[in-house]
Formats: sequence, structure tokens, C-alpha cells
Amino acid sequence: MKHKMNFIRMMLLSSCLVGGSFASLAFTPTDKTAFAQGYPEDAPITSHEFTFEQLNQDGIRLTGVLPNSDVNFTNRVDKIIKELSLKLKHTNSPALLTQLSHIKVYLNDQLMAIVPVTPLAYDKVHQTLSEQTLKLKPHLVRNYNTVRFELIGHYTNEHCEDSTHSSIWAELDKDSKLKYKAQHIALKSDLAHFPEPFFDEFDYSKLSLPIIFASQPSKTTTQAAAILSSWFGARADWRGANFPVQYNVLPNQHAVVFATNDTKPDFLSDYPDAEGPTVEIIANPEYRYKKLLLVLGRNEQELKTAVEGIALGLPIMTGRTAVINDIIHIKPREAYDAPRWLRTDRAVRFGELLDYPTQLQTTEGSDHSVKMDIRLPPDLFTWRTDGLPLDLKYRYTPPTSKAISRLNMSINNEFVQGFTLTPDGGKAVVSELKIPLLSSDDTDNDRYFSVPGFKADIKNELEFKFLFSTEREGFCTTNARGGELGVIDDDSTIDVSNFHHYIAMPNLHAFAQGGFPFTKYADLSQSAIIFSSNPSRLELETLFTISGHLGRTTGFPIFNADFHYANENVELKTKDILLVGDVNSFDKQVNNNSELSVLLAQSTREITQAVYEGQPYDYALSNEDASAKVSLSSLGPLSAIVGFQSPFNPERSVVAMMANNNDDLKLINNTLVDSGKLSQIRGNATIINQYKVHNSYLGERYYIGSLPPFTYIWFHLSEHPLILAILTLITLLIISFVLWRILTALAKKRVESQE
Repeated sequence: MKHKMNFIRMMLLSSCLVGGSFASLAFTPTDKTAFAQGYPEDAPITSHEFTFEQLNQDGIRLTGVLPNSDVNFTNRVDKIIKELSLKLKHTNSPALLTQLSHIKVYLNDQLMAIVPVTPLAYDKVHQTLSEQTLKLKPHLVRNYNTVRFELIGHYTNEHCEDSTHSSIWAELDKDSKLKYKAQHIALKSDLAHFPEPFFDEFDYSKLSLPIIFASQPSKTTTQAAAILSSWFGARADWRGANFPVQYNVLPNQHAVVFATNDTKPDFLSDYPDAEGPTVEIIANPEYRYKKLLLVLGRNEQELKTAVEGIALGLPIMTGRTAVINDIIHIKPREAYDAPRWLRTDRAVRFGELLDYPTQLQTTEGSDHSVKMDIRLPPDLFTWRTDGLPLDLKYRYTPPTSKAISRLNMSINNEFVQGFTLTPDGGKAVVSELKIPLLSSDDTDNDRYFSVPGFKADIKNELEFKFLFSTEREGFCTTNARGGELGVIDDDSTIDVSNFHHYIAMPNLHAFAQGGFPFTKYADLSQSAIIFSSNPSRLELETLFTISGHLGRTTGFPIFNADFHYANENVELKTKDILLVGDVNSFDKQVNNNSELSVLLAQSTREITQAVYEGQPYDYALSNEDASAKVSLSSLGPLSAIVGFQSPFNPERSVVAMMANNNDDLKLINNTLVDSGKLSQIRGNATIINQYKVHNSYLGERYYIGSLPPFTYIWFHLSEHPLILAILTLITLLIISFVLWRILTALAKKRVESQE
């Protein structure tokens, strides 16, 4: 690396001395040729191998009813596939005739191979797994690719055969592998490609994007980097994103570099000064197949402006460089208007929730169903409601008069309702129904009880599956299959506009799944992020990973969050507070708070929790009277996420990211990009070690939001049935007394009138 950098710098220096006839080739201080193509090395070739399980197919079963299935894979825009093969492991029904039955393999609807079925003995099926390696044509590979399998199955030579017979089946093992070699290509340095190659929507792996500074960044530069992290986090979405921090190092992968005219990394020391907020893409000087995104400015504030330009002006950016002239925020964000959340001011059409045009359509013979992601505001108040109102409209190919076909609806893999598809279909069928739900508030008293029902959580998957059947006419005649379609109309609606916003806090599940309470305003305009005035690289990485997580939950950058050092004296009464890393000077203001149930300091650890918190006592409620406080000394990695009420305002909240030591912050970073661990975060304190996630629910609850007076009274009294009974009795006595006085007065008046 050093000799290549020295070569570039010598060329830059010689350009200042030579001049004359070499002017057209020289590198001058205002010339960026050295960064146009990078150092010319051979194109790297990488090998990749994925099992079907890694490609989200936990084994494939092909039958006469569902003879088609597929495996999808993607290819980055900066790579080209050179070799492609499929190692297929499969078995099949011993009843299949080998001379007639086979499996057809397609790549992007082009037939690639015919795989014969294997003759098997009935008692040897479990011992036999055939293997074939199939060569596929790499020139057919696109950004998004489908390998489709179709079973052609026959079990008899006679003309009378049932194509849906149960003996027609084949299974493709989950350990089957897709292998390919990919060659890197040098993309043109052009903002028209952006966000590729830094983020590629066709790369389904976790986003890991290094952020490079010349040295420890200032508060404003840190804020700019956090905003950009949240923007990339929104793009990465379910993939997750982390942002390794490096100082003055030229990375060997796509990366982001922040630099002002006075603070440049050494590898940009001869780069021309910025003349304003600037965004630029260059080739990595040492690795021409990697790109650097330069965020430049004359000062730190211009770095923030440049980042806002990326987030808001991307569609009109082209060429290698863009200078941001001005940014005007025309209208501030409103509460609950996060782009990824279901709107709460009106009914929402399904057509507004689509990820791709044909998402609401499915065909017969496919194992695909119609799926939609629905994200609800975390504080949606669903206590004693019938469910989420859904106006469902659907169309389908009419079945024959005797065939029984159905549409099944489920949410989060739990069956909700089924509909019979009648022969008079083919037009829009409207069904008004409600999605049953339980409160998503995991601090409610019922949180430990297994209540039959369906839970609409913060993140939900709504699924519709059309099941078309065939009609058998006599022993040998079956109606031809194929061509049946089912469509959920995009004018179907879901409506949560009549729900109030009210939630019991602390609630780390709401933070983990929805970024709440910070994301009530998608730009975090009512939030403050507190971090050390001398942050380590891992503390900055944690801050950027959290920012990416917040962007992921809302789909919007954290433009208006306040960033403060822990030793600053600032007004926080109107802010929800996010504490990141070692903020001892700020902790002094909150450590006396009785709700802080976990404390970590080097080897000393304290936890306060209910006596019966875990198995086998999950049915028991956390009881503060039956709690214990444990203080101990222990070594080993440990971190915690703790929520509690703000000491500055009872209607505001604090979420603290704590670690036993600086290195243990990696546990939090890994958890925030691991959907499995993220779903386990609940309660008011989550303790994270290398292997497990533990939750604690102890602490006095507080509520944020608003309810109508009558609902507010009944909701809170419902937790105290004895008080409710006493108040009911008192109310009845008062009503009885009033009625008695009224009736007595009427009787007295009647007697007096008779006299």
C-alpha cells in the first residue's frame, strides 16, 4: 500500500515541477485524474456458495398440486458472473415412473437442464439422496434471478391418471447449493449510480459501510455522519447495517470519507479544497474496483449540509461531483408520519403499501402467496378493541361448480379467516372484517398469559393464500389444471385512524421494533442523543449503528435530532434522551433514578429484578414487593439496554446503551443488526451477553400519550378490580340516594296537591 501511495504522491509533486510538454499528462493540485480510475490492478474474482437454506428455502417439496417452486438469488451491480453451477440434492416418490417423470430446471425462465427421477425401493427412500451438478449459463444472470423447478410426475402408463395424486412428489434438500464466481467491474464514478455501489438493493447481505475520518470527529461532524448512517439504514431496511469507524486509513472496500479543508485524511492531503458543501464519488486510489464517497466542506457545518443534500437531492444528482447550493425544509415532520408506518389520519389502500407491481397477484401451482408488510405505530392503543378494520377486495379465476377453492388469510403466521371461492367469482368480492389482536404493550398485566387470539405487533406480515382445487368427473376424467389466478385488489384498505396513542413505558420492545419513543417524529425533532466528549471508535460505531436502526424503523433520516456531549449543560425537558456509551458525567444526573434497574461499571454489576422473572414462572406478574437487588463482581463481555422515565420530564423517556467496557459495545452493535436477537428485546432492561438476551420487567410504569377521559378512567381502574367494585358500589349508592330524594320530593308534592 505504501509504495503505491508514494507513487501517486511523487506524480502529484512532479506535476508541479515539470509543466510544459507534459501538461496534458501531469497531475496538478487542481487535477483529480489520480482518483479517476485508481491504481490499475487485475480485476478481483471472488467465489460464492449458498445453500438453499441460506437463500430462504428450507427445503422444497414439489407435488402434483404444487409442481413449481423456485430459489432466488441476486447479483451486485459492480460484479459480473463468470461461472455458475447448481449442486442439487434430491429424492422422489418411489411410485414415479422413471421413463416419464423428471424435474425441469429453469434460470430466469430459460430451460437449463432436465433432472431424471431416481428409481427407489419403498424402504430405502430415507437413505437415498441423489446428487447432480448442473452447469447454468452465466450470461443469463441479471440483478435479480430465479432458479425455478418444475416436477413432471407420472405414476402409471395408463391413460387414466390423476395429476394431483398424492404419490406424485419430489423433495429438494435444503443443503443443495448454488455456486458462482464473480468478477468485479470498475463502475464509472457517477452520482447517477448512487447509492450503488455503497449500498446495492440487490445485495441481500448485511450492509457494512466503513466511515473514515482524519481523526476523532467533532460533534457536528459526528452528527453529519449519524444522519448519513440513518439514511443508509433506511435503505438497508431488513438487512441491517453497521458502520465501522476508522481514522486516517485508506480502506480496501467501498467507504465514506468525511473531510473539511482543514481536516483531511493523509490519502486526500493533496486533494483540492472544497468550495462549499460537496458530494463526490472517486475511485479508491489503491483499489480501482472500490469507490469512495467523499463528503466535503469548508467547515463542519457544510458537512451536515452535504449529507442533507444526499438524502433530499439524490434524484437530481448526476456526474462525479455535486455542490449543494441551498436546502430549505419547507414543511416540518408531523407526529406519526414515518414513511414506513401505516398512516393514522385516514384509511390506507393496499396499493400504497406495495414493494413491487405484481405483489398482490398469485398463480395456481405456485407455492407463493400474497404477502404484505404492515408496520403500526408502537403506541397504538388497542385495549378492548375488536381488531384492525380491514376492507378486503379480491378477484380470482372462477372454479368449476363442484370444486371447492378457498382464500386463507393470516397475520404473523397465525390463521385469521378463510373465504370460499364460489363459481360466480371473477369480479371484485368485498368483505369487511377485522384483524383480531391483542395489545402489543408488553408491560400490560396480561403479558405473561397465553391468551388465544392473534397479535398485531409493530411489524406485521399479512398473508393471503389462494388454494385452487380441481374437480374430478368420473374415475378417469379430471379438469385441466393451470391458468388460475388470484388477486387482492389494491383498493382494499386498512384503517387505524380511530385508534388513540397511549402506551405504558418503559417498553424496550417498542424501541427495538419501532425506535419508539424517539421515532414518534421521524426526523427525531424531539429527541436528544448524548454521547461522550471523547468517544472511542466503538462508541462512534455504536452511535452510527443505532442511527441506522432508527432510520430502518421509519424509512427517514434523523435530520433534526439534537446531539450533545455528556458534559454539556443543556435543556432537556422537551426531549426524549438516548444515551450512548460511556457518559459518566451525564449519568450522575440519572443514576439516582430508582427505575435504573441495571448498572455496569467494569467488573462491578448490579441488577434489580423480580424474584420470579423467568421460566418456569412466566405466568407470574412482576411484583415489586417480591424483588431482589444483586451486586457482584464478574468478568466477561456484558452490555445492557435500559429504559426509564426522564428525570427532567415525567412524560419523556430515556434509553441508555451501557457496556461493561468499551469493547463490549460490540454486543449491542451485533444485536441491533440481528433480527432474531432484536425480537427478544422487551421490558425495561435487556442484558446482552455473547450467547443470550435476558429481559427484566421490574419498575414503576408510566404512561405517555392521551385518551378520552372515560376510556382513561376505565383503563386504569381495570388493573384494580377491588377499587373498581368499590367505586361502582359508591356510584350505585349515590344514584340510589339521588333517585330516593327525587321520588320523595315528588311524593310529597303529590300529597300536598291532594290536600
